[in-house]
Amino acid sequence: MKLSFSKNSVISIIACFIICLLMTSCASKLKVPRLKPAEINLSSYTNVTVVPFKGPHGREIGDTLTQKLFESKRFDALDRSNLDRLLKEQNLSISDVSNPNSSVQLGKVMGSNAFIFGQVYTRKYTLKRSSSKATCRNDGKKYTCRRYKVKGTWSLKVGFKMVDTSTGKIIATKVIEETKSKSKSKREERPEVTWDKERVFSSLQNNLVDRFMMMIAPYTVYSDVKLFDDDDLPWLETGIKFAENGDWKTAIEMFESAVAEAERNPDIEQKLRARAHYNLGVAYGYSGQYNKGIEELKEACKLNPEDVFFDELKKIKQFQVDEERLKEQGVHTSSIDRVVNVTVLTMAS
Repeated sequence: MKLSFSKNSVISIIACFIICLLMTSCASKLKVPRLKPAEINLSSYTNVTVVPFKGPHGREIGDTLTQKLFESKRFDALDRSNLDRLLKEQNLSISDVSNPNSSVQLGKVMGSNAFIFGQVYTRKYTLKRSSSKATCRNDGKKYTCRRYKVKGTWSLKVGFKMVDTSTGKIIATKVIEETKSKSKSKREERPEVTWDKERVFSSLQNNLVDRFMMMIAPYTVYSDVKLFDDDDLPWLETGIKFAENGDWKTAIEMFESAVAEAERNPDIEQKLRARAHYNLGVAYGYSGQYNKGIEELKEACKLNPEDVFFDELKKIKQFQVDEERLKEQGVHTSSIDRVVNVTVLTMAS
């Protein structure tokens, strides 16, 4: 017996199939802030002085760094006006501060543990124009013309050096470079350029200082995490709602109920059981219960080895390492992190 379907029937069947999938299983993506440890443990350095940076616009970069140090709440930073006053009182100049003997003497007077020096090596904007053959149209007819292109490139390169004022020794040093390019092109005429060069340089400056701050102070990153729900285990969806609001404690209770039902009910597919263990492992891990999280994620991997399970297992293990380093740096993280953004990621079978 041969079955035949009309075009409308086929469309209806496909639509019903998609709706069923959407109703039974999907995934949500949460963006969760996490604190990362600094590259170098500088917990013993609490009072820092930013010495005016050398080179073009060095003062602006030094002021930006001073602001970032203050915002980090990890350092007490001496502002420029007080530095100038102390230098005058000690009959010293900025060049004298670069001398190890003078920096030790001045550090004692200021009560500063460390000085941060800087050198702006490159701060330039270059504009490059070029042209090439192109094909243009006029009233439907092709003809050879010229395409004109202009490309602007911003380059900022700065060296940072942090010196211990008690010994004169360098404790951190880094040369950082940031660049940005932007292009415009037009056929038959040269494009007009209206870029705000100073605004771009300001952006590069902030990025550059932020990169140095990652070296000397803990910083926040945002971790994307995927959670699954399914109509056969309604506790999963409820748990996700609590996780979206940063209530990992209640989310754990909901996911534990989902796991218990999945293990009790023989009609629950192994793939869904694995996802219930995965959600629970994620909730444990993001609430700071790393060992429990790792065990649940390992169980999920055994039941149904999806790539996302292994990825999250690796992340939770890294969270555990990060927390130990943060403790060494004098930071005690909250066991519950706030979720700042939630979006539906994709349909999952």
